[in-house]
Amino acid sequence: MNDLLQSPTRRQLLSMIGKTAGATAMYQAMTTLGFASESSFKEEMNLKGAPAGASIVILGAGLGGLTAAYELRKAGYKVTVLEYQNRGGGRSWTLNSGDKYTELGGAEVTCDFEKGNYFNGGPWRLPIHHYAVFHYCKKFGVALQPFIQNNDRAYLHRTNHFNGAPQRLGEVQNDIRGYVSELLSKAVNKGSLDSTVNKEDKEKLLEGLKGWGVLDTNYRYVKSHETGKHRGYSVYPGGGLMPDAKPSTPIPMNKLLDSGMWSDIYSNYTVHVHQPTMFQPVGGMGKIGDAFTRECREMIIFNAKVTNINQDETGVTVDYVDSNSPDGAAKTV
Repeated sequence: MNDLLQSPTRRQLLSMIGKTAGATAMYQAMTTLGFASESSFKEEMNLKGAPAGASIVILGAGLGGLTAAYELRKAGYKVTVLEYQNRGGGRSWTLNSGDKYTELGGAEVTCDFEKGNYFNGGPWRLPIHHYAVFHYCKKFGVALQPFIQNNDRAYLHRTNHFNGAPQRLGEVQNDIRGYVSELLSKAVNKGSLDSTVNKEDKEKLLEGLKGWGVLDTNYRYVKSHETGKHRGYSVYPGGGLMPDAKPSTPIPMNKLLDSGMWSDIYSNYTVHVHQPTMFQPVGGMGKIGDAFTRECREMIIFNAKVTNINQDETGVTVDYVDSNSPDGAAKTV
């Protein structure tokens, strides 16, 4: 009972937020707590002054640990990195077709998707403000390409709505904009905004809403060739003897609101960390981890399971065993 009454750790709190409200809410919570703010990185570190013979042990060969190892070695320290897994890069890793890995619970996963495809097991994009990561990618020769975050032809899905049929993201966005414009134009025409806008502003606002929301002459968002130009067609324009173009039918407003897809768009695609331009390494996020590992390889001991950390007036020592060794012989650094 006492354990249940204790305050959760920051890691536990963020985990609960992520499981309950999704990754975007967790990232926003991290930003509020100061853990995911924009990078303050301005230029390459220039560490100096390592005492003669000084050594450092770093636990974990993730990007943070390997960045520290890389820079501290440049400063003159003898650096050892202990990594539990048999690879470096931490969360920055990629699974390719044919790969196998064993989860912590013992289950073995085989990546049997088509050759040429890959799956990022951790992060899968680089926001524009990750300045330090971009710096090291350039320094270590990691090729980057644009990441298409906002794909209007992608799908939003609700199992219990639209008979389970997924809806195009771009169509949902245009329908939301259309209905909002229609509702606002009704408020303007009824005089509800007379205390806010004058007559001239009202005319400009109505004209702007008509174009922004693709409304008809009566300020209604309804199926038309104009809406087809924005949300797409059920029969696309062609030429010659091809059939005439037919605009697609907007999702009824009540069904759109009931589905909750509105929140999908404006909680996931418009937050700062998802704004274009975004980037990704060519071939997957694991290319970053591979590059860091290559640069730091001679400092890393893989399969190192830390069993004890000792600290006294002379310094710190770390005991570890080979996680793959059957005899489990202990070693110390």
